[in-house]
Amino acid sequence: MEDNIIAAAIIILFCGGLAYISYRGYKKSKRAKRAKEATATRLGATMSGTLKHVSGLPLAKGLTVEMFYGPDKIVFKKDGQEISVARDKVTGIDFVTGDGSGRKAFAGAASGKYVAGGAGAAVGALAAIDTYLIISYTSEGQSKSVKLDAAGSGLFPSKVAKDFQKTHKPKRTKIEL
Repeated sequence: MEDNIIAAAIIILFCGGLAYISYRGYKKSKRAKRAKEATATRLGATMSGTLKHVSGLPLAKGLTVEMFYGPDKIVFKKDGQEISVARDKVTGIDFVTGDGSGRKAFAGAASGKYVAGGAGAAVGALAAIDTYLIISYTSEGQSKSVKLDAAGSGLFPSKVAKDFQKTHKPKRTKIEL
């Protein structure tokens, strides 16, 4: 009888501890979400997401940056540093998928085949294809671009590209070759 009471007390304490840890994590994620929403509101952003920097920003390659996309500007934020590009300077936003050729796709196919046969090879090759969000803009009369790794960013990069395609009114330019 005494052993059952001790076992029940241990189980209750364990479940209580798990509930407390879960509650703390929930509150922390709520605070982070509210802070991100407040930042998005302050910046006038309609969409925001997290992407990995590849090139074009004055940041190291591979750093994760928050991107805030709005009707007036696009803002990249990392550790309190904000880098913005006015929307009227943006000439194009493209969601680009890699061609799948190369060592990374081959390695993905090989590991997928090892785990799940032929179907796994196809899925492994697709998972290894790189996707990028490329933002082209003009600054001081020069064409520049920001390249961001969109893998693992969900639908945010494609939504940004589609919204830009819908809302962008390109200036007519004449190019003579």
